[in-house]
Formats: sequence, structure tokens, C-alpha cells
Amino acid sequence: MMRGVAMENGEIAGAVTQKCFERGLIIETSGADSEVVKILVALVIDDDNLKTGLDIIEESVDEVLGGPVKVAAE
Repeated sequence: MMRGVAMENGEIAGAVTQKCFERGLIIETSGADSEVVKILVALVIDDDNLKTGLDIIEESVDEVLGGPVKVAAE
């Protein structure tokens, strides 16, 4: 399973992936200007690990952007 989260630019996407790494989650950027945070999830992941990873991404985005972001779905 793969999803991408488009950021405003590659600098922001890079900062998000760095914050995720500091929290123990390895993700990477993609796109022509590295502006997409690429999320690659194992198809056999359990719900708890998936939630933990998504929480790390949300916390990292919040930190980089300076506050909570509006989440489309939970």
C-alpha cells in the first residue's frame, strides 16, 4: 500500500520526514521537487502499528507547520 501527502514544497516535506525519522519512523520524499511525503505500508501491518505510524506522521507535520493541521478523516 502506498500513499503520498503533497506538501507545499520539498523543504517542508524533507523536514517532515526528518521529524518522523527522529521519532523512529523511516519514510521518504518523492515527486519532481521532493514535495511529496511518501508512505509505504506493508500489506500485513496490524492496526496498532499502522495507527502508531500515522500518529508519528501527524505529530511531525504539526511540528513542522507550527500547529495542528486539519485532518480530513480519522
